[in-house]
Amino acid sequence: MPNPTRVPPGKLAVSPSTSLGGSGRWLALMTVLIGTFMILLDSTIVNVAIPSIQRSLGASYESIEWVISGYALAYGLLLIPSGRLGDRFGHKRLFLIGLIGFTVASAACGTAQSVEALILWRAIQGAMAGVMNPQITAVIQLAFPPQERGRAFGIYGSVIGIATAAGPLVGGLLIATNINGLEWEPIFLINIPIGIAAALLALRILKQTYGRGGSLDFLGIALVSVAVLLLTIPLIEGQPQGWPLWTWLSMGGSAIILAVFAWWERHRIATHQSPLVDVRLFRSRAFTAGMGIALAYFGGFVGIFFVTSLLLQNGMGKSALYSGLTVMPFSLGSLISASQSDRVARKLGRLCLTLGTVLVMIGIGGLVLTMRRAGTSLTGLQLAPWFLMAGFGSGLVVAPNVTLVLAGVPREDAGSASGVLSATQRIGQAVGICLVGIILFGVLESGAPSAASRVSDSLRADLAAAQMPSEQIDGSIATFKRCFAERAAASDPTATPDGCPSADPGGSNSIDNAFAKAGSAALADSFVRATQQALVVSLGLVALTFLLVFALPRRAAQNGRAAPPSAE
Repeated sequence: MPNPTRVPPGKLAVSPSTSLGGSGRWLALMTVLIGTFMILLDSTIVNVAIPSIQRSLGASYESIEWVISGYALAYGLLLIPSGRLGDRFGHKRLFLIGLIGFTVASAACGTAQSVEALILWRAIQGAMAGVMNPQITAVIQLAFPPQERGRAFGIYGSVIGIATAAGPLVGGLLIATNINGLEWEPIFLINIPIGIAAALLALRILKQTYGRGGSLDFLGIALVSVAVLLLTIPLIEGQPQGWPLWTWLSMGGSAIILAVFAWWERHRIATHQSPLVDVRLFRSRAFTAGMGIALAYFGGFVGIFFVTSLLLQNGMGKSALYSGLTVMPFSLGSLISASQSDRVARKLGRLCLTLGTVLVMIGIGGLVLTMRRAGTSLTGLQLAPWFLMAGFGSGLVVAPNVTLVLAGVPREDAGSASGVLSATQRIGQAVGICLVGIILFGVLESGAPSAASRVSDSLRADLAAAQMPSEQIDGSIATFKRCFAERAAASDPTATPDGCPSADPGGSNSIDNAFAKAGSAALADSFVRATQQALVVSLGLVALTFLLVFALPRRAAQNGRAAPPSAE
């Protein structure tokens, strides 16, 4: 008898539309979306816990960067190989491996006693997220018939929007609650009961489905892994290190290896061997344009949360909870519109994405204009309507694009195509954060002297009121300007530059308080101005998405059969 896991190419071990009953399909969707929520929540939740982790573990700024970057690197590295492994060995099996591994790694992160251990387990957590994620869209693609698939992907899009924006809010709540005297640990430990519950549901509800059989493409896995590493490491490390030569050589090498990978996959197909990625999928207009949309859009909308969180917490001194509440209207808008996106897409076709990108652009434009008008008196309430608008638009982009991309994918390639789509989204996030980061930190550095000068008059008055000798005031203000500019240019903005005082903003010394007040005002002014310019980059990426929408076919395939790779 043949091994049941060795499914012949082009065949499925379980029929995609009849393996689950109506209620069973929706329970399966709920189960896999728990995994989606956990993955995306942990992509952003750590950001708000950085100060707490630094204090608790005595971590350097560079170490904390790797707590975040290690997750992102490992996550992106395994997306494409895991998609193929799910096709080969079963989507349920790979989902459970990823989910259980993610839960165990979360427990280890929450009990880490050193920053080195935390970095290691965060990388393992990201790797398990990379194993789990491609199986989620594959399960949706195979479990639902075409007439229900758009609605299922609409709910999937809602969860993406909610989880992405909820990270800062959930993290802020957990840290503020201070459960059992714990500070940052609960942001990881919360995954344990959720992961256990999801694993039990998956064991009971999910049915095993397979995609393309055949041998594994080990050389293809190695090539695509190296290409992803060579691209993502410079995107993460380039800006803090000032973009040395090796970053450009690395990205150029990534393009070369990616070209070799494409040649190798075509060779595998020509010699009747199973490829890691069936490159013939890129002949599909919907697939290729949809990948471009995923790349540009995820680069654009994720950057919004990145710069807003930095503005509110680092620039204006607001709490993580305040920051999370400010962006929550995005989640609300995304939830509402994504739940209706299938209905809208059926009526409007690709115009659904056109409408969505326009709403997102209006939302980003509103954020920029509000910041420009309010300046340092900016409040989260002033930003909320524009986040709501952007959320409405986002819900009409993410899920319909996934539906359009996967509509023409042969069922046996569902996992592989999902891995490619997930990797594209992840690379888009890395590119977007890199681009907005270049602008944000570049403007912060270049604008620091001007920001310090703008508060000099008020600082002079406060120092005089604090009875500083008049002959010392000019020299003190000059030192303040120098120190503020040096701190803005430093690779570790939490460190005090040499020769600069470390003032206690809550102390009893009125002179120290004057300097702290001026520093806070200059920092807020500098961040508000820099954030506006960084958001223009996000606006440009969403505008690029708007243009790419016109490369899509007008409507997704609705006949329930896989279109050939060359079909629109």
